[in-house]
Amino acid sequence: MVIKTFVGHVSGEDFVRSAREVAEAPEFDSLQFIINDFRLCTGHSIDPKALEEVAVIRFGVLPTNPNIRVLVVSTDSRFAELAAATRRPPLDGSQETRAFSSIEAALGWMAEQPILQGPRAFRAR
Repeated sequence: MVIKTFVGHVSGEDFVRSAREVAEAPEFDSLQFIINDFRLCTGHSIDPKALEEVAVIRFGVLPTNPNIRVLVVSTDSRFAELAAATRRPPLDGSQETRAFSSIEAALGWMAEQPILQGPRAFRAR
């Protein structure tokens, strides 16, 4: 599991950089969950171009690890919308993404999930 904690204003560049860093991490092959924690954020400027760049990263790593699930944590609807945006083109079909209003809810959901292995074991909604 990787927890990415964002603070203050999140730019598109910040969001893309964080996705790239996780994809390049040595432990990426065995990673099951990524938590994007936006609880300490005041806003974002993550635009369609940044989402497209993240889509390229996500689709590029699918052959390496197709079973990562992404959890977005925030009480701010602007960040919950990011989770919804990943279920639409260009990100749909890359990594299952869900939004939660608390870290406890996210960790609780995560604890109930089976460990996915091998070929793609889910279909993003």
